[in-house]
Amino acid sequence: MSPADILVVGEAIGDFIPRDAEGRHYEALLGGSGFNAALALARFGAKPAYAGPLSTDALGRRFRAALLAEGIGTALIHDSPLPTAIAIVSPLGPGGVPEFGLHLDGTAHAEPEGTPRQMPQGAVHLHAASFGATIGPSGEAAGRLAASAREAGATVSYDVNIRASILPERERALPLIEARIAQADIVKASLDDLAWLHPGEPAEQIARRWHSLGARLVLVTQGPDGAVCYGPDAALTASALPVIVADTVGAGDTFIGGFLAVLAARGRLGAGFAAATQDDLQAALVFACAVAADGCTRPGCDPPRRTAT
Repeated sequence: MSPADILVVGEAIGDFIPRDAEGRHYEALLGGSGFNAALALARFGAKPAYAGPLSTDALGRRFRAALLAEGIGTALIHDSPLPTAIAIVSPLGPGGVPEFGLHLDGTAHAEPEGTPRQMPQGAVHLHAASFGATIGPSGEAAGRLAASAREAGATVSYDVNIRASILPERERALPLIEARIAQADIVKASLDDLAWLHPGEPAEQIARRWHSLGARLVLVTQGPDGAVCYGPDAALTASALPVIVADTVGAGDTFIGGFLAVLAARGRLGAGFAAATQDDLQAALVFACAVAADGCTRPGCDPPRRTAT
């Protein structure tokens, strides 16, 4: 195995989190689905690398320092003179569920450079996250990379992670999302994601559709009700741990990081994915639910440090 077994592409975004109910005081935290997933993977004992453009501004330097401090590979990062993209998080409503006001135009996120065209030698898995892997130049680059990963025998995961404010209307977004699903072995979505994509349809029915596109596992997170893993033949479930929620920022990214970290620790990514057992998948699902719940007890995306087994 290489120093980086899992390559992560997506977005790195400065999350401005409110520290009072009126939104008068904010704290700038590091976020974005790609960065968050890489962070979670590293803290759970996996060996990730992050690829994508990062600004050379103050926030960009913080991102780079954090990646290095966590042992996440940075060789495929592209330095951009443009500012870091930011998300203004609204004061939280019931259950700590956030709303994001995304500011991407004219930022480093808009640059297509930084996403490799081919899967790096030795990497066995590609994780593609959210709108950064779905729309625009970065989405097109992620699609090329996913095709390269499949040709190289690597497995691919894709986190749908709908952000409606920056996606095109549903009729235009759906084909782009389904194109990524068709390239993925593992697809993760929340109930809110499913409700936006296919209003009124049961999760199991949507999972069957995604299986027909090519996905082998469909993970559906259900907030306080845990998560379901829909395989081609059976569905597995895991409960969420009861916690006092600070906010749910990054919970889905922590979840997918936990799931992939367990499979990586058991040799069930890449060529080993076909040999994954029900026990492997159940262990991954339980661990993912536990670490996602733990992460909700702290502001922003701050996954716990636990070794996946």
